[in-house]
Amino acid sequence: MRNIVVAMSSKIERIVKLMDAQREEGKVSFYPSLLCQLSLPMARTSAQLFLRDSGKVKLKLTSSAELPYGSIPRRILYLMANHIDGRGIVSWPGSQAKLLKSMSLGTSGADVTRLKAQISALTRLRITLLRDDKEIFRNEALLDVVNGQRFPQFSDAAKLYIMQSLTPVDNRTAIALIQTPFAFDLYVWLTWRSVSLKKPVTRISWRQLHQQFASCQGLSAFKQHFRRQLSLVALAYPSIIGKVNCETDFLQLRRYSPHVKARVSSKDNLSI
Repeated sequence: MRNIVVAMSSKIERIVKLMDAQREEGKVSFYPSLLCQLSLPMARTSAQLFLRDSGKVKLKLTSSAELPYGSIPRRILYLMANHIDGRGIVSWPGSQAKLLKSMSLGTSGADVTRLKAQISALTRLRITLLRDDKEIFRNEALLDVVNGQRFPQFSDAAKLYIMQSLTPVDNRTAIALIQTPFAFDLYVWLTWRSVSLKKPVTRISWRQLHQQFASCQGLSAFKQHFRRQLSLVALAYPSIIGKVNCETDFLQLRRYSPHVKARVSSKDNLSI
C-alpha cells in the first residue's frame, strides 16, 4: 500500500508541475476516436491475441511477435495523429533526436531501444475490427513500412477506418498523462464521451468497463485502479468532478463539458 501511495504522489506532482508550466490555454490536438474507446495493452503481455470490447465496437489485436504496450506506442500514435496531412501522410521529425524530444523521451540508449522496439511492434500489429459483431476489416496492418522511408505510415485500412474520426484533446493534459497509460486512456475516453453522451445520466457497469480497459486484473483490483487513475485525470480535467462518479455497481456519468470544443468526425465514426 505504501508503494502505491508513493507512486500516486509522484504522478500527482508531475501532472501538477506540467500543468502549472503551461498555464496558458492549451493547444488543441487530436487522438483517433476508435483508440479513445478501445486502446492498446497498458502493460507488457506474452499473449499474441489481445481483445477490447466496448459493447458495440470490438477490437482484436494480434502479432507475430510481442504486442505494443505502455506509454511509448501511445506517444507514437499521438504524434502521428497530429502530424498527418490531407493525403494521410505523416510528417515525422527530421531526426531521431527530434523524434525523442517530441515524445518527451531522453536520448539515452535505453530510450532509443524502447522507441525502436515499440515502432517495430506497431508495424507488426494486425487489427480486426467489429461493429455490432460484424467485421469491418480483418487482420489488417495498423502501420505500413514504406520503401525508402525511415518511419512507418498509417496503412490504407487505418486511414479509412481509424484516422477518419479524430477526437480533440487538450495537448498539455495529454502530455501530462501519457506517461501513465491508464490515466491517458481514461482521459481520452472521457473527452470522447463528453460529446457522445445521449442521456442526462449514463450508467456503465464495472464488468463492461473491465472488458474495455483491463488487461489481466481481476474485477475488484480493476475498480480500485480505475478510481486512482480517475483522480489523476480530474486534476487536469476538473469539469468531470462531481459528474463522473464511481458507484458500487457502476460508473455514473452526468453530462459534463468537453475539455476542448472542436471535434473532427466523419460518417465512419465508430461510436458506442
